[in-house]
Amino acid sequence: MSGSSLFADGHPEKIYILAMIRVGKMNDLICVRETGSGYFLKDPKGEQEVFLPPALADHEIQKGDKVRVFVYPDKKDQWIATMNRPLACVNEFAWMRVKEVLDFGAFFEWGIEKDLLVPGNQQRRKVRVGEHYIVGVCLEGEGPRIYGTTKINSLIQGSECHLQTGDTVIITPVIREPVGFRCIANQKHIGMIYHNEIFSRLQLHQSYEAYVKKIRSDGYIDFSLQKKGIDRLQLAKDTILHELKKGGGILHLHDRSDSQEIMDRLEMSKKTFKSAVGMLLKDKKIILGEDKILIFKK
Repeated sequence: MSGSSLFADGHPEKIYILAMIRVGKMNDLICVRETGSGYFLKDPKGEQEVFLPPALADHEIQKGDKVRVFVYPDKKDQWIATMNRPLACVNEFAWMRVKEVLDFGAFFEWGIEKDLLVPGNQQRRKVRVGEHYIVGVCLEGEGPRIYGTTKINSLIQGSECHLQTGDTVIITPVIREPVGFRCIANQKHIGMIYHNEIFSRLQLHQSYEAYVKKIRSDGYIDFSLQKKGIDRLQLAKDTILHELKKGGGILHLHDRSDSQEIMDRLEMSKKTFKSAVGMLLKDKKIILGEDKILIFKK
């Protein structure tokens, strides 16, 4: 049977449920029997079994063991389980590499044994072997069929986002653009972090904790690496005090220091630095020297 779900927290999409086993998703299942060919798993609340080949198990399994597996149709459209997690499950996004291009579509490296097909009509522009793209993983039909799409605008626009301004997310920058970095957040959202919001060096394909700055009307999200308001300034104050203690009570920065030097040493903007220094002065935690900051000693 199938049930409704939402892609990117809002876009209508189907989740296919095989007697409590969710196709295209990670499942916690129980090994109910073991044969010479492999393991048979099922959900405790259901009757349908799914097969886990030994080659797709990362350790030996005993009857009664609980295992976490991804369930998908194999090349013969039979349900199969793997203990490997794909780069993205159904209703998620990931940065994927094109492995092969054919007349009817392209196969992307998906992180599991089976490559992900992105049909020709699901390509925003014709993809090329060896290149990477943001791919959304979708489910279609009563079979069902799992496929990918690079037409992410259609998945995001008009979707309902359950995030709120200020929420913490894990972002992965995947594309450097003139205005900033295109990011995937929590594998479910796409957005930007702009250069004027970046005060430390970002690496593509690395994960960072970030904050929701703005949820745009088109469904995309603007991110920030720094908390806003009082939380951000408190973090900046703590950082400055930490650097002072590391430096024996001296920090060779001041209000005339270069913005890049402040960013490199403290990972904050000059504006934030000056505001935090002002608050520390008011709190009598520091004093200012000619070209440095000194920790206040009573």
